[in-house]
Amino acid sequence: MDDRTRVEELLGRPPRGDFDVVVRDDRGDPVVLRNGPLLDDGTPMPTRFYLVGKDLVRDVSRLEAAGGVRDAERSIDAGSIADVHARYAAERDANIPDEYSGPRPSGGVGGTRTGVKCLHAHVAHELAGGDDPVGRWALDRLDRPDPLTLEVVVLDRSLTLAMGASGPHAVPIGPLVLLDDHMGTADPPSSVVLSNTLGTVHDHLDDILIVAPEMRSPNTVRVSGSHALSLARVEYGSDTLPADYRMSRESADEVFRTLVAEPASERRHNPGLEPADVHTIIPTCCIILGVLRRLDLREIRIDATGGRRVRAWAT
Repeated sequence: MDDRTRVEELLGRPPRGDFDVVVRDDRGDPVVLRNGPLLDDGTPMPTRFYLVGKDLVRDVSRLEAAGGVRDAERSIDAGSIADVHARYAAERDANIPDEYSGPRPSGGVGGTRTGVKCLHAHVAHELAGGDDPVGRWALDRLDRPDPLTLEVVVLDRSLTLAMGASGPHAVPIGPLVLLDDHMGTADPPSSVVLSNTLGTVHDHLDDILIVAPEMRSPNTVRVSGSHALSLARVEYGSDTLPADYRMSRESADEVFRTLVAEPASERRHNPGLEPADVHTIIPTCCIILGVLRRLDLREIRIDATGGRRVRAWAT
């Protein structure tokens, strides 16, 4: 079945303008459409990204019915919401032909200028790579996982990756394995040892990407485990992290350079670093940096409320 026929089925009516399918589920079914800024009859189309995935539309509708719009506005900084509206409108309006002089779409996500109007539109924007805090908030509260989320679990002696129907794929490069088998006893480790350790992480990730190439282009990467949370606390310099805490790849590189220059006797004094993590924090850095670099991610996000996961977004 071609995309236009399937989208007509999902919408319950023929599409009224041009669109591209920009997100699909693991069966290839359309989940998010990217609409043109004008419909076929010239009517302005403010909603650039439109959610059509049947199950996801249902789940978001239930969240809205339970007061999700109101709760999202209360939970998310108004400045962040205003920023996403501005970025959304700019991306949409940039696709209006220069010579066009008729009515233009207005507003931001879902056509609104302030606050939250439609969680469906924000979820579609987030899934399409829009870095939308409202969409993330909604997805975090749904019962079903995003099929395009790459889940990465860092345990003592393994690293596991899974996405949708692919995986889990496990490799033996947990922090304790890297510490015992690859980093030696030098304190601090030499640049050669660190380079080789990072190379080991890359090699194991490559092994997974060969058998699961779809993991090269996730919408979302979530890394969970106490080791990842420990690294975030060290980078932030506190035992307590703010909500929606973010660590960029540049920040990860910076904290790595700081930690590897210190012997354990000095490293243990870093704020946020637990005594039990003094020796494993460097191999943890190697794993997190390996994931960031190999998947070309620009930042990781940490759920500081429970410390269960680290989220990274593709560039």
